[in-house]
Amino acid sequence: MFRTARELTRPSLSQEALNAHESGSESDIDEDTDRRQEPLTKADLHNMLKEATAEIKAHTAAELERHISGIKEDLEALNTRATQAEADITMLQSTTSQHGQDIYYLSDKLQYLEDSLEDLNNRSRRNNIRIRSLPEAVDADAILPTLRDLFHTILPDATEQECDIERAHRALRPLALNPTSPRDIIVRMQHFATKEKIMAATRASPPKYGASTLTFFQDLALSTLKKRRNLKPLTMALTKKGLKYRWGHPFKLQVRLGDQDHVLHHPAEMEDFATALGLHLLTGMQAADRYNTAHGGNHRAAQPPRNQAKKRPPPQAENTESTAT
Repeated sequence: MFRTARELTRPSLSQEALNAHESGSESDIDEDTDRRQEPLTKADLHNMLKEATAEIKAHTAAELERHISGIKEDLEALNTRATQAEADITMLQSTTSQHGQDIYYLSDKLQYLEDSLEDLNNRSRRNNIRIRSLPEAVDADAILPTLRDLFHTILPDATEQECDIERAHRALRPLALNPTSPRDIIVRMQHFATKEKIMAATRASPPKYGASTLTFFQDLALSTLKKRRNLKPLTMALTKKGLKYRWGHPFKLQVRLGDQDHVLHHPAEMEDFATALGLHLLTGMQAADRYNTAHGGNHRAAQPPRNQAKKRPPPQAENTESTAT
């Protein structure tokens, strides 16, 4: 494409000289050769440089155009992918947000259903009494006669019909290895009013069977017992301060301070509830130690509730409350 210095100075034959050579005119060839051996002028060099520059520019422009065209195609492809990625991210964000709302709604519904099921379970046990410390020597056939005599002793003015027992049996668990820890007796009374009278009477004066002092409890769902166990530090603080509390249905703890009622619906609210009443809560181990000292037992420390989030209380229902022992 470019001429060297030797090419610029060496002689060359023109087309006319070649034609003349072919036609046999040697004189014309010699004349043309002599004319071409003349040195290049400044104008010739300028024209040659101009032509070379134009060729370089054209070649460079073509190469740049080719590369720029490829870059443009790549950028357009990247722009398309980025636009699609932004659309996908926006869709995922919207979907994730909707899923979060659905999960919150379903969690709330699940908690509501669990609370409702627990409430129904407890209401189905309203007529039940759980009796602790009745010796295992009282076998299954002797449970009903023994309880009838016991209830007539507790309520001497009650009639046979009022003390009617629907069913009674031992707790459905294996027999304890320790004979001093008999299985509880679960009794279902025919009449709720009679059951409440028995609970009130035994709360004031626990009855005895032989050398054993019997303890009467309301039969409750396992989930409710776990919640009450989690509230052990609070109930002990209330007892220490001389404040009476009441358990309600669905699960709640009511305390009256002055002319104001305070209600707790979930163990997760315990600290705020205690603060509102001006109470100092014991730790789980401290509460267990104090309970064991007072009752001579081996009570395990209450575990904190698994879900610390405050739960929405289920719909209000008729209260069937009893004063705590």
